[in-house]
Amino acid sequence: MNKTNSAYLVFVTALLCATLFVLLSCNDSEKRSEAKVFCYNESNGINSLDPAFARDIEVMWATNQLFDGLVELDSNMKVVPSIAQGWNISEDGLTYTFRLRQDVRFHPSPMFNDTSGRKVIAADFVYSFNRLMDPVLASPATWIFSSIDFTNHGGFEAPDDSTLIIHLNQAFQPFLGMLTMQYCNVVP
Repeated sequence: MNKTNSAYLVFVTALLCATLFVLLSCNDSEKRSEAKVFCYNESNGINSLDPAFARDIEVMWATNQLFDGLVELDSNMKVVPSIAQGWNISEDGLTYTFRLRQDVRFHPSPMFNDTSGRKVIAADFVYSFNRLMDPVLASPATWIFSSIDFTNHGGFEAPDDSTLIIHLNQAFQPFLGMLTMQYCNVVP
């Protein structure tokens, strides 16, 4: 056998061994059925899973898999309820009142001593929105709330667990659509 054929044989053997190794190591269905892992493949990399930093499309797509907001866009780009079951906008366009669904829960977390998932409440949105405005966090999303009337209940009000009120300092037609952005997704 000459050197070319020998090198080719070594290459083919190594390739077959590598292929076998990959196929056999990836087929552990018993472990997969017990695992609670969400696999998400992103070739460009993800630098954060925090909605407050969802400015890159890769982060937007990933956070959209983990978090929800009050409203979202449907396939026709129409704003539809998500965690909110509905909303009212005052006649002057300055007050948005959202009624929250009662069946939405956060993922269970040992950080919160929570094994069943805590119910999402209006105060979680107040926290999440104020968090975006916090200069210490330095979220690039602060511009979303530039029309908020912070003199009126701090801009965001949760009179009860299922009602969220947002006060604007001037009517701003696109505001509801801006709430569909991943930045505005709720965090516990």
